[in-house]
Amino acid sequence: MPRMKHLLPALIGLALAASPAAAGVGPALVEHTSRDGVLDVTLTAAAQEVAFDGVRFPGMVYNGRYEGPVLRVRPGDLMRINLENRLTAPTNLHFHGIETTPRGRGDNIAILVPPGADFRYEVPVPANQPPGMYWYHAHVHGLSEPQVMGGLSGAIIVEPLSPPPQLAGLRERVLVLKDYIVEDSEDPLIEDELHGIIQSVNGRRHIDLAMAPGETELWHIGNQSSNLLFHLRLAGHRFRVIAVDGGALREEAVEEALHLHHGARVDVLVEAGPPGEYDLISDRVLTGARKDRQLGRLVVRGPPAEQAAVSPVTATMADLRGAQIAAERSFSFTQERDESRFYIDRKVFDHNRTDVTVQHGTVERWTLRNDSDDIHTFHIHQLHFQVVAVNGRPAAFTGHVDTVRIPERGSVTVIIPFTGALMVGRFVFHCHVLKHEDRGMMASIEVVDATMASRLDGLFRQIDLLFRQAALVAFALRNGMPLAWCGL
Repeated sequence: MPRMKHLLPALIGLALAASPAAAGVGPALVEHTSRDGVLDVTLTAAAQEVAFDGVRFPGMVYNGRYEGPVLRVRPGDLMRINLENRLTAPTNLHFHGIETTPRGRGDNIAILVPPGADFRYEVPVPANQPPGMYWYHAHVHGLSEPQVMGGLSGAIIVEPLSPPPQLAGLRERVLVLKDYIVEDSEDPLIEDELHGIIQSVNGRRHIDLAMAPGETELWHIGNQSSNLLFHLRLAGHRFRVIAVDGGALREEAVEEALHLHHGARVDVLVEAGPPGEYDLISDRVLTGARKDRQLGRLVVRGPPAEQAAVSPVTATMADLRGAQIAAERSFSFTQERDESRFYIDRKVFDHNRTDVTVQHGTVERWTLRNDSDDIHTFHIHQLHFQVVAVNGRPAAFTGHVDTVRIPERGSVTVIIPFTGALMVGRFVFHCHVLKHEDRGMMASIEVVDATMASRLDGLFRQIDLLFRQAALVAFALRNGMPLAWCGL
């Protein structure tokens, strides 16, 4: 994958952190937990040099932490987040996978917070939000790649109102995967050993974990990289996958390795083996003659855990193949050979264009074609969908996801339910390789409600956004900055 030409923020921060009772994990993640149904937190976005384990790079971080604070909420909570922008460019927030409103102060990526300004988000978590791992990140079109790569992202954990009995009392760990790619460096560690690809765990390049023999833990793992895939192995162990993208699986899947495309998350059970040391490996990374890299080590020691074997975890959810399909659509993902432009249906993203209009309460079938030899990962905001075919061949029903990799020169067919109670409004779908999204591979969708009240609300919302955009353009012109700075 081409390296970034500029030293703009980003790194692979595989942030592994334990619950307060955990030990042996290095620097703990900072966590904020909702109280009485409200999560009230301030996120200050600022430029900051990031330094750990012999590497340094210019980052952009929240609250001074490259790995980002963890936000813990429950279904039905309200996330009240004050975003303070101390950068030199506009920024905003997207709450990836949370099936909330795209309007007003919600998960509205049309919001642009200028430098020096603050904005208070009020994001309701639906009462039926699937428990699991999600994440938040900057999402200004044209600036998503450098801002997320710099560190402007963090994990969201939606905790169950009543956890399955098998999971009650298990120790949890949060693993946040990030990337930082350096184009040219005079540092031999970065240039010769790491080949310009810095990977980390919890803001470190190596992390130590400790478990007792036979102990089972619940790990939340998310790929928050801008452009890279992650292939994770834990030597001598297998992963019991119980949820993907926050959605519980119908039946848990046992995997030797986790293949995480851009934006993907998994919740897995890990049962410690016999006493010993086991490497946590990132496969398929350029590191000299090797194609893997050690990201950490699990040390299993002490007396065997006094813990019963954790029985399989299963879930029930609707199989959308039986739903009435209101419309079928097809979209082609393509690009220029020099990677200067990336397209959906030969169009680059335009803030002022609505590409798809959908009636609220309907279900549609979309076929997504990757007409290139590059990697493209499909993500749509505000909802989860079901994969029903890959390259025209039926896919087994395992659950619902919010990201899917489209095979090169291939296709994926998905069924999308536009039925969420809060999703009426305008949002986007795009390739989650952020370099591709920033260079055009994104489209707007509007889910409409036929009521007059909804139409008037949408009109007033558009007027409000026009005033916001005009103010941002005026700021750029006064300061001699290009209009691309405004996300135009």
